[in-house]
Amino acid sequence: MDVEKQFAELYRQIAEKIVFMIPTKWTNLYYLGEVEKGKQSWSSVFYFYDAEKGTVERSHEIPSVYNISQDVYQKLLSELDSLLLALYDSFADNGQMLWEQVSLSVSDTGAFNVDFDYDVMHEDDGGPIRRELMWAHKTFEYVPKEGSYFRKIFDKYAR
Repeated sequence: MDVEKQFAELYRQIAEKIVFMIPTKWTNLYYLGEVEKGKQSWSSVFYFYDAEKGTVERSHEIPSVYNISQDVYQKLLSELDSLLLALYDSFADNGQMLWEQVSLSVSDTGAFNVDFDYDVMHEDDGGPIRRELMWAHKTFEYVPKEGSYFRKIFDKYAR
C-alpha cells in the first residue's frame, strides 16, 4: 500500500471510531490528537454538534451527558488513542515530518479535512487543556460555557 493510501486508511479508521463513539445524531465533528515528541504522552479529544439538542459536546463529557458507562467510554477512547499512535508511527516509518497535533473535521455530508501542527508543545504553553481550547476556538469558534472551569482557562488565554 502506498503511503498516501496508508494515511487515508488511518484517517478513515479514526473518523469511524469517533462516529461510533457519538451516541446521538450529529452534524459536524472535530478531532484533536496530540503526540508529544518521542511519544512521551498522547491524547485524543473530539467535539461534535448534537443535531437533536443543538449543542456542542466535548467527547470526555459523553458518559455524563448521555448516560454511557465510563468504562465503555474509556475502552473506546483507548482504541482511538491506538489509532492516533498508529498514524504517528506510520509517519515516522515513512520518513515523514513528525507532527505534534493532528486535527480532523468531518461533516455528516461526508466533507473531510485533516491538518497538522508542528512544534506546538512548550513548557510555557499553558498545557494540554489550553492548547485544546485554543484549537477548538480557532477551528470552530468554540467558547466554553460561562462559569465553567474551561471558561476560566479560555478567558485567561484568549486575549
